Amino acid sequence: MLAPIRVICLKELLDNLRDRRSLTVAFVYPLLGPILLGLLVTAVSAMMSIDRTQQSDITVKVAGGERAPELIAFIADQGARIEAVGGDPQAVVRDGEAKVVLHIPPDYGERMAGEGRARVEVILNAAQLTAVVASGTVTRLVRDFNNRHARDTLRSVGLTLDDLSPLEVETVNVSMREARINDFFLFMVPPFIIFTVFIGGVYLAIDTTSGERERGSLEPLLANPVSRWQVMLGKFAAALIFTLMALFVQLAAFKISFSLAGAGPYSLAGRLEPMALLGLVAVCLPLIMFATAIQIIIATITRSFKEAQTWLGLMPLVPAMPGLAMVFVPVNPELWMMAIPTYGQTLLMGQLVRGDPVSTLNVLVAGGATMAVSALLLWLCARLYARETLLWGA
Repeated sequence: MLAPIRVICLKELLDNLRDRRSLTVAFVYPLLGPILLGLLVTAVSAMMSIDRTQQSDITVKVAGGERAPELIAFIADQGARIEAVGGDPQAVVRDGEAKVVLHIPPDYGERMAGEGRARVEVILNAAQLTAVVASGTVTRLVRDFNNRHARDTLRSVGLTLDDLSPLEVETVNVSMREARINDFFLFMVPPFIIFTVFIGGVYLAIDTTSGERERGSLEPLLANPVSRWQVMLGKFAAALIFTLMALFVQLAAFKISFSLAGAGPYSLAGRLEPMALLGLVAVCLPLIMFATAIQIIIATITRSFKEAQTWLGLMPLVPAMPGLAMVFVPVNPELWMMAIPTYGQTLLMGQLVRGDPVSTLNVLVAGGATMAVSALLLWLCARLYARETLLWGA
């Protein structure tokens, strides 16, 4: 019973190893996510790793600095260079002439002399990450001056800042790893993996049904003394193996990218240890079966290679959407979520990548539910293969 399945699987694998599209999707496309993510982490860590205790290389552009001589003198004493900016400070930032401008309003001196309180503005273009980082440094310098001024004022009346703060608040972080900026990027790994799972073997799945139908080679294949469900399983196994190969390529690329991306406290070198990689493969296996079954069904019911390519090209967007949403709104996994194919795997992959503890029960429920749905899809696919309309599309 297994011999025909094995022969058909090997035949499809050999045919598609000669196809450039299949090889590109399986071995080149999975590299794009790790490369992009590695470059982003490296760029961000390079900006965030600036030693903020050293202000000698920082230039603070100031509009209206003559109105706050004490503030400007304090910033200069911290080692920052002061550069005056003329004209409308908002226009200066908007036009890209400066990333950040410290604006001293005209009423600064009057308010400080009267009420003892005044307002300054840190103007930036938040669409630029470098501007956000620079604005944080400028804001910290202004707050340092504010704290020093407050301490001097309180000292003059015999008080301290502690006298005004009766409660001491301490934040205790109970996460397994220190929260860092690169944790944000780790949430992007599951969607990349989802895309690979739903794309890795897609051309093989299309070519083995829609492609053979158009080339006229499907009818002679079905004329052989082999059950059609065995033909289907052989094609299914070939597409599954191709997808699994694409997953291995991507995980290896992520491991290499993580070992090179970032530096110091922002390094990703400690992520994706061997056990985490094995866990990702185990979590993805039922998902690969699910994705491959859907690909075979779509390739079976569509009437042409182009039509199947259109539908299967759009298919990865749906399962990847929850993962993309969780980049910005993390979700605490619950048992019922594991019963939803792709969604449960996305949550589990996020935990494995970040190094969070993973519940064995969650893994079993997610895998069992997805495999059950995959078995149902394969049964449906076998029914479709048994129909004579297979030769021209359902």
